[in-house]
Amino acid sequence: MTTSNRPAKSERSASLRPIDRRDLDDLEPAADDPHIFDEDSDHHEEGALGPGDRIRGRIGRQLVSLGWLLLAAGLAFGSAGVVTATQPTPTSGHRQELTWAADQELSAKLDAAVRDMVLLNRDIDLLGQMSRKTLSNLVQIDQAGLTEAWDSGSGAVTSIYARSGDLDARLTCDPWDAAREIELSKTYSPAPIDRYHRICLALTSVGPLRDDWAALVAGSRTAIQVALDINSHDQIGTNALQLATGGRYSDALAELSRASTAIADATAIAADLAKTLDVSTLQDWLTRTTRWDSAAAVLWQAVIDSKGVISPQVTAAIKGEKDARALLPDDNAVLQVVMDELAGNLIPHGISIETSRGAFAAAIGDLVGGTVFGQ
Repeated sequence: MTTSNRPAKSERSASLRPIDRRDLDDLEPAADDPHIFDEDSDHHEEGALGPGDRIRGRIGRQLVSLGWLLLAAGLAFGSAGVVTATQPTPTSGHRQELTWAADQELSAKLDAAVRDMVLLNRDIDLLGQMSRKTLSNLVQIDQAGLTEAWDSGSGAVTSIYARSGDLDARLTCDPWDAAREIELSKTYSPAPIDRYHRICLALTSVGPLRDDWAALVAGSRTAIQVALDINSHDQIGTNALQLATGGRYSDALAELSRASTAIADATAIAADLAKTLDVSTLQDWLTRTTRWDSAAAVLWQAVIDSKGVISPQVTAAIKGEKDARALLPDDNAVLQVVMDELAGNLIPHGISIETSRGAFAAAIGDLVGGTVFGQ
C-alpha cells in the first residue's frame, strides 16, 4: 500500500511525539527551590504558566487576604458588642463602676442593720406571745398569769423601742420621698437604694406596737379588776350570809357592807366601759347583785329591829330578798360570759400586734433571703 495520496506531514507535526513522564518531571520545580512560590522567579516563565493561571493565583491570594480582614473585623465588632452589653446605657443615669465604693459602704451599713433587725424580730415575737397570753389568762381570770404576761410584754416593748430607736438614728429613714431617692441616686446604684428603702419600710411596722400593747394592758387590767371585784363580793357576801344564818345579823351587815363596796367599784368600772364598749351583760349582772345586797340588808336590819319577831316588816323583807335572789345566777357561768366579752373587746389590739409582728417577720425573711425562726 502506498501513501502517495496523503498530504505530506509538516515539519512541525513530524517532530511531535506523545507526552511521557520525563516531560512532566521537567516541568515540576524542585522541592528545595527557594523561588517555588516566587511569582517573578525564572520557573514562572511564559512557557510554564499561562496568563489564566497567573490571574487565578493572584485572585486566590487576594481572596485569602480579604477573608482574614473580614475575620479580624468580625472579632473586633463582637468584642465591642460584649463590652457594650455589660455597660449601662448612657440614658440609664447609672455607672456602677462610679458608685461601687459607695455601694460597698452602704451595703455594709445595711447588713449591720439587718443583723440588729433579726434581734428586734425576737423581741416583737415575744410581744406577740405575751399579747396572746394576756387574752388567754384574762378569760381564765388568772391574775398571776396576767401579771407575768404584762411584765414580759412590757420588757419586750422597752427592748423593741430601744433597738428601733437606735436603727432609726443610724439609718435616718424619715422622711423617705422622691426627692430623697433622687439625692441617693447621685451616690448609690439602684439595688442598695431599694434594699435601704425596704429596711426603712420594715421599721415602720414597729410603730403601732407601743400603743397597742398599752391599750391591751390597760383593758385587761380593767377587766381583771371587774372580775376580782365580783369574786371579792361573792366571797364576802357568802361569809355575811353564813353569819346571818347563825343569827349574827349585825356582823352579817358589816360584812355585807364590805361586799357592797366591791360591787360598787365594779359597777363604776362597767359604767366607764359602757361609754365605748357594749358591756350590757356585765351591767345587768351587777344590777341584780346590787339589788340582792340591798334586799338582804333590809331583811337583816328588820330582824334586828323586831328582835327576832316575824313582823309584817320582816315578812315583806323576806319576800324581797327571795325575789332578788331568784334573779341571781346559780353559778359563775355568767362571769365567764362577761370575761369572754371583755377579752373580746381587746382582741383588736391583739390583732394589730399580730399584724405588725407578721409584717416585720415577713420583711426580715425577705431581707435575709428566707423565713425567720420558722415563722
